[in-house]
Amino acid sequence: MSIVTLTTDFGLKDYHLPVIKAKLLSLSKDVNIVDISHIISPYNILEAAFTLKAAYPHFPNNTIHIIGVDSIYSPENKHLLVKFNNQIFIGPDNGIFSLINDGGVFEYIKEINHPLSEKSTFPVLDVFTDIAGEVLNRYKISAVDRENDQLKKWIKNKPNITDENELIGHVLYIDNFGNLVTDIHKDLFNKFIDGRKFEIALSHIKINQVFDTYHAYTDMSNKVKYRFVSGEALAIFNSLNFLEIALYRSNPNHGGSAASLLGMRVDDSIIIRISH
Repeated sequence: MSIVTLTTDFGLKDYHLPVIKAKLLSLSKDVNIVDISHIISPYNILEAAFTLKAAYPHFPNNTIHIIGVDSIYSPENKHLLVKFNNQIFIGPDNGIFSLINDGGVFEYIKEINHPLSEKSTFPVLDVFTDIAGEVLNRYKISAVDRENDQLKKWIKNKPNITDENELIGHVLYIDNFGNLVTDIHKDLFNKFIDGRKFEIALSHIKINQVFDTYHAYTDMSNKVKYRFVSGEALAIFNSLNFLEIALYRSNPNHGGSAASLLGMRVDDSIIIRISH
């Protein structure tokens, strides 16, 4: 059975998702449709890229991933069919592919040649599903080859070691709990710290310890050291091994979250300093 995933900013209220799925099912009786996310913030390419980049490596080879974020066609935002890491992607040329496959090699990049691309106000339904159907049914694909250097690049902030005592990272993503996922990977963090004492500075707080799990944070073997007060800021390496700032057992709808209470947004800086 073939797999098609959907990543969009359409939300869950309207009719968009059912009709997309209905068309995919009409194009192939042997397709399994998987929702990655439909609550991406409107037009938020960085958020969509982070979500899809975290998810797609877990799918079988030749899974088709449809991206419906900022997908309306324009001469600067054409529609593409690309393949890399044995996965197939259909979406807009708005920089998202350079974020998902950061520095990687593309097996192919094809510009979609569809009669409705320039006219459609709903290209995920009118264009992307048709192309997915062509791939699923092994039809001749309505697309033309493009060179790698023609792909739109998204220039994003990257972690920067300013000197031997300071590492500047950035908020990469804010999750459903309002936790701040940074672009500082555990490997980079450990290499920079190299066993030295440190402090993590963001907004008005400073943190001097990073936990590998929430269980480690709530360990009561040392009742003085571990208070696990609800709403207390902590640093942790998440399941992707990126440094994350959270408020313990916070609820964004009741009492706030790390993002709201610390006043942090995507691309804001987080500084790690060696303390003496």
